[in-house]
Amino acid sequence: MATCPSPELAIQSGWGRVNRQGLLVKDELLKRIQVGVNLANEDKFEEAIKEFDGIAELYHAMVQVLIQRGRAHWEMKRWEIAEEDFIKARAMAPDNVDIPWTMALMNLQQRKFSEGWKTFDYRWQSKKFDSPRLKTSKPQWEPDKDYKDLLVWSEQGIGDQILYCSLLRHLKTLVPELTVLMDARLIPLFKRSFTDIEFIPQNARVWDIDSQIPMGNIAKELIKEMDDIPRFRSDPYLIPDYSRASAIRADFNLKPGEKMVGISWASGAPRIGNHKSASLEELLPILRIPNTRFVSLQYGDHYADMFELEKTHGIQIEQVLDIDNTQDLDGLAALITACDAVVTVSNATGHIAGAVGAKTFLLDSNKLWYWNSKVGRTNLWYPSVNTYPKAHAVAPWEPQITEVARDLNRFLNGGERPVFVFFRTGTEEQLWYSRKFVTSLLETNPDARVIMCTDSKTPVIAGTERFELDLDCEDYMEYRLKIYSALSLNIPAMYLDDDMIVREAIDPVSLLGDKQALFCERYFDKDQYFNPNIKGLQFEEHRGKTLYETFPYLACATVTRDFKVWQELLDILQHIAPKYRTWYGDQEAMKIWAKMHPHGTLSEEEYACLPEYLFGRNPKIIHYKGNRKEQMR
Repeated sequence: MATCPSPELAIQSGWGRVNRQGLLVKDELLKRIQVGVNLANEDKFEEAIKEFDGIAELYHAMVQVLIQRGRAHWEMKRWEIAEEDFIKARAMAPDNVDIPWTMALMNLQQRKFSEGWKTFDYRWQSKKFDSPRLKTSKPQWEPDKDYKDLLVWSEQGIGDQILYCSLLRHLKTLVPELTVLMDARLIPLFKRSFTDIEFIPQNARVWDIDSQIPMGNIAKELIKEMDDIPRFRSDPYLIPDYSRASAIRADFNLKPGEKMVGISWASGAPRIGNHKSASLEELLPILRIPNTRFVSLQYGDHYADMFELEKTHGIQIEQVLDIDNTQDLDGLAALITACDAVVTVSNATGHIAGAVGAKTFLLDSNKLWYWNSKVGRTNLWYPSVNTYPKAHAVAPWEPQITEVARDLNRFLNGGERPVFVFFRTGTEEQLWYSRKFVTSLLETNPDARVIMCTDSKTPVIAGTERFELDLDCEDYMEYRLKIYSALSLNIPAMYLDDDMIVREAIDPVSLLGDKQALFCERYFDKDQYFNPNIKGLQFEEHRGKTLYETFPYLACATVTRDFKVWQELLDILQHIAPKYRTWYGDQEAMKIWAKMHPHGTLSEEEYACLPEYLFGRNPKIIHYKGNRKEQMR
């Protein structure tokens, strides 16, 4: 039987153009356009219209090509290229609502909140957004309107509802009466946590309200930039059933030294669940952590996964049979609370764990925008959650699972995260460089614990712990030594100035070795002569000495084994001339302390390099002290 040969179809190497029956598609298209133009020039308008109609169909196909290519680039985390495709597609098809909705999600993922919220409401017109919209004639709530009774209504899944409800505490301060429609499975947990808010099932009817808002739009109204997240969200904000959690943990009868870790490895999200999920086989480096019992926090039917794991590797994931992880979310929250830590992929379990404040290690598939709202590994919506993002949607999980296994093992068995401390007081406007410092520190040291020593009036900096000490003290040197002493850290830590940019990972413990302290040794300009007249203060005792002879150590980068070093430095400061409390006090105290105690040094060249000396050097930290700060902008 004779067959009709298929037309030749091949990709032309290097150019990526499709060759069909010997003609390039681009050339064929240009040829057809010219044919249409020629027909119109010959007044054969009907024939010209037919020719152009065929070309117009290709135009609409090109819009879809741009959209789909843009989405593919987005999945591969090539945001700029994806944006170019979406902008082109929107120019060609301004009525296509999927384009601005997709761009909203991508902008939010890039933390471009102002841009993202602009097109966020297109979700209601998109066929890809399958959450039903409330039918109501009531106006949508706005912060500057004097509404009395607000209805917040649910959208999307369990995880999104939990996330957006982290803003309810602040929202309640803006309206007298607040009613929330939500998934009925969440209501027991939320009623315990918010006694002044009414929660009812999302299919209920509500009459006595004067305004309404979908949950996602609470974030749109309140979160204009990254720093607004810790400013407006509650942490933690869901209160689990602690008595139930205690009973669950007691039932496990853990042996001395044994730890209990909850684990969830699958997402049931339509279309994207497979990218978000990880197999138990992939999770073996985590599941093999010694002295650890794993309990399933997984919802849905995944019993076969656990059976195969035990059959093949002899590793058991235990289950609490009287808790339905799908339906009994209050029970799931208690089970999570009973655990020492949680390991999960991006699913509802991760949201519940973060909302109750459980220490959580989350494998992020780079699919959902809010997991990228983070400083270092710390998620700003749920500060107890550390995120481990894939390189892109289809990248292997292996690097992230290796990191989780390391960090979880360290957390369970008392290993310390690297600790960094800095001191800063001031207004929101004055903290701009401090924020850049913290960002650089956490980008290079994502597991770091960063402690901000400050007063009660200074604004919060995301990604930091706060230690507050209000002192009636105008002398900066004295204030800093007092607050470092009062912090009373009994573990090694690195104390840094905040006019710095950290460029590499730093391990204070390894640097310290067996020393009590490391001081930053002056390297630059050390042979210059010291100026004994500064800020109206006289230091005549140092006239004629070089900078190094006067103050060999800088206080901008210091590592100490514990707080006792700071107590001793403070004691020295309080027994030397009062002028040192205003200027050079820490350096003078360090010089005196170093003469009495064994210590080590950090090179200014490597740990506090001035920007004008960067050429030919690759320092771990750049120090933009003094008027150099403007270079940090």
